[in-house]
Amino acid sequence: MLSRQGPIARFRGRGDKVTEFARLLRPYLDGKVLDVGCDSRFLENHLPGKYVGVDIAGCPDIRVNLEEGLPFSDKSFDVTVAFDILEHCDRMHLVFDELCRVTRSFVIVGLPNMYEWHFRILYLFGRKVSGKYGLPPDPPADRHRWLFTIDEGRAFLRTRGTMHGFSPVREILGYYAYRRFLPRCIGALGEMVSPKWASALAYHYCMVLRRDDGVSRI
Repeated sequence: MLSRQGPIARFRGRGDKVTEFARLLRPYLDGKVLDVGCDSRFLENHLPGKYVGVDIAGCPDIRVNLEEGLPFSDKSFDVTVAFDILEHCDRMHLVFDELCRVTRSFVIVGLPNMYEWHFRILYLFGRKVSGKYGLPPDPPADRHRWLFTIDEGRAFLRTRGTMHGFSPVREILGYYAYRRFLPRCIGALGEMVSPKWASALAYHYCMVLRRDDGVSRI
């Protein structure tokens, strides 16, 4: 369970999400930054230093299949960012290990929360939750491979990060900026209540890990 309520992000869509997190994470985004799963390079314009984007599609500098590892030497980048990427990978543990391997200072990971209240309602009434799930007749180009709560994602990042000499220094809960009145009220409630309700009310979770002596700051 989250030990305390940290900064809060509010957004709609991927570009909006990256912009908001870049604002909140500005102190950690100096130096040479690797954007893993860069998509349309939303992060690039928010960085003061050198940017390298990798992805299997979109507009990357280098096309990379993350399941096969990252084509960079150890500690090649000051910061590595991976927003909404790990859940797409069959070899999620290997991919996270690679993020840590190529990073000198900070690894920043963002994860979706498919246990958020809106998704639960869609499940309850048999509605389609996302194009990343379901059973299409033809093999999809992309989909989510993992389904987990915020508490599970948080424990994964903390424990796996420690194995590589990283410890968490910041975490952020993200809430979708719904337009309709009732969903907006539910979101506002989620921002006010105890963090123990994060897996039911938050839309996204982000952790910043630092390569250091392993002493957690959160």
